[in-house]
Amino acid sequence: MSGIHSFRFFDTRWIRIGILLIVAGVQSACQTADVVGKGISLGEKKENNSQSTISIPSPEVWGGEARCDSGVCRWVAVEHETSQVVLYALEGKRWRLLDRRSVAYHPDSAKWIDHTHVVAAVEKSRSLDIFSVSSDGKLSPQAQIDVGFEPRDVFVLPARDGGWLLLATPYRGQQVAWVYWHPTQATRKAAQTWCATPWHVTRVPRGPQGNGPGLIAGCMDDNQLVYVPQPHTFEEAAASQVTSMRRFDHVPRRIGVTPSGRYWYVALELGGLVARYDVTANAWQPLPFTVFGAVGVAAYDDDTVAWGENNRILLMRYDKDGKVVAQRSFQVSGLPTELQWIDLDQDGVQDLISMNSTGPASNILYGPLLP
Repeated sequence: MSGIHSFRFFDTRWIRIGILLIVAGVQSACQTADVVGKGISLGEKKENNSQSTISIPSPEVWGGEARCDSGVCRWVAVEHETSQVVLYALEGKRWRLLDRRSVAYHPDSAKWIDHTHVVAAVEKSRSLDIFSVSSDGKLSPQAQIDVGFEPRDVFVLPARDGGWLLLATPYRGQQVAWVYWHPTQATRKAAQTWCATPWHVTRVPRGPQGNGPGLIAGCMDDNQLVYVPQPHTFEEAAASQVTSMRRFDHVPRRIGVTPSGRYWYVALELGGLVARYDVTANAWQPLPFTVFGAVGVAAYDDDTVAWGENNRILLMRYDKDGKVVAQRSFQVSGLPTELQWIDLDQDGVQDLISMNSTGPASNILYGPLLP
């Protein structure tokens, strides 16, 4: 892809974690550390004192996804250090472990393929591990697909012919892997070069400058955001054209897209800023944030966004100019690197699940949560 240069790769995870922890220590020592931007005071913040929250005792969840079908909600996740894929039933405001399965060392992500299959990205085996899910929630190994590198994340798209397109992104490197998977057909694979370490992929309903639906990803080691048109077949996926959208001064951890598709909210490490892209206006806007920066993000609507910060979630509402007009803070059990809005207790109100990549547990914050 034009404009993208080659890089020498090294494992920067521990350097980044060390910097974030140092910043967290400095930040906690400052009386004004909780003030986000110049336009909001501590008196305008609302702390979470009585919110209904539960903890699910899965440690160091590096990735996962909750899904509700016909009133039944389940959460699949990976425990990074225990090397387990776990499946939970979420019933009202209670959880119940359905099953757990061992995989190779360091699973990093898990997603639902459909209501009877899940997939996990596993570092040591360099594979996507697919499990079938029985009606009573038992996991059974179905396939293990070598993607040629240690995968950090996996993204799932339906293919036009009834199969699935699985996109594996690297723990470290420039290549991604497209995998066509169908329970009864031959698996196909294709490699592409995207950017320097694209970690987490998000689907957007609208692309830039009038483009249609697509995929976007933040690149850890060259600080850019890339866009790919959404493929519908394996052939389209293998021929995808990658466009560089934006370069940042700091690492773009994740991108949260609003349900309308108008805004992309970009979580940036350090620096005191995050970013917002207006697809309609084709305009970027910096937004004030804490010095620690954001490691996770999930947009509730065009104006309200949940940011994962230092062992807490900051829920912010913005005006059209990007000023914070309301904010709430929620403590969680670890570093909230993956966030998902979903109605888990089936009461018609969106809840927020915080998948914490550090710490002993993940959390569910039950709505209403809006500031």
